[in-house]
Amino acid sequence: MERRKTGKLALTGMLLAVGILLPFSTSHGLGLPGTVLLPMHIPVLLCGLLCGPLYGGAIGALLPLLNCVLTGMPVPYPMMPIMVVELLTYGAVSGLLYHKTRLRRLRWGVYPAMLIAMVCGRVAYGLTFRLLLIISGELKALTVWAALATGLPGIVVQLLLIPSIVLVVRRRRGPHECAATQSAIHLIEQGAAACVVIRDGVIVRTEQGRGIGPLLKLYDEGILKDAYVVDKIIGKAAAMILAEGGAKGCYGLTMSRAAYDWLRAHGIKTGYCECVDVIINRAGDGMCPMEQTVLNIDDAKEGIEALRQKRAELMAAERK
Repeated sequence: MERRKTGKLALTGMLLAVGILLPFSTSHGLGLPGTVLLPMHIPVLLCGLLCGPLYGGAIGALLPLLNCVLTGMPVPYPMMPIMVVELLTYGAVSGLLYHKTRLRRLRWGVYPAMLIAMVCGRVAYGLTFRLLLIISGELKALTVWAALATGLPGIVVQLLLIPSIVLVVRRRRGPHECAATQSAIHLIEQGAAACVVIRDGVIVRTEQGRGIGPLLKLYDEGILKDAYVVDKIIGKAAAMILAEGGAKGCYGLTMSRAAYDWLRAHGIKTGYCECVDVIINRAGDGMCPMEQTVLNIDDAKEGIEALRQKRAELMAAERK
């Protein structure tokens, strides 16, 4: 989790710098006003789509303030407060739609997320304009319709440029961003599977069951060899099975720190939604018994045998 947070902070910082340099370059280098190319919109939308609503909203609020202080554009009043609200809305809404809905699992889901964010941003612009007009009585600023018409070239650039950048970044982030993996995650979240096997970008097997049972079944059938596996929970016990089974990569909706370290040490590409210190038991009052079983075991084969014995003991106890 910390690793992902650090990556998002770094990317947000880079986009913040772009959001300062890009308007200055287009204005002074090309002689085009910001109202035409809308250069600040690009890093804000990218940040929302790539890093989520919190980071997107933050950079949206900060960029007009920083640009106003550093370059004098936008002017402090009325454009700076109008743009703060507008860009904050772009970043927060695009991030919320793309990260908190199913749009992120669709190859072209970036387009509806962008378009809805753009509409919401223009509405926020109009409402803020109206509020300031009531307060001041007169404003030297473009109305929402004038701003929309003037900024049409910038909107076209955004629609052409931003989706391509998002898709390239997602590919570089690793196999856990591919369409098959996103579909596997959806199956697990909906309760339709506990473990999903992907090979050559296609889902080839799904398994239901509790704990390490589904993984052990796949291991015994030799299905894990050279496969990419998505599992609901991956602890050290599951990591040993994956490594010994020859999996080339995995993604856990929940993954323990011990599992992450084990998989990385064995050269297995690893991703996760949430990383926790320890996998707890079903009662929620202690460590998972399977994790306890392999806590002090380093050899995968030895660990799997110990897991089989422990699982047999637990199943026998449940039948009594």
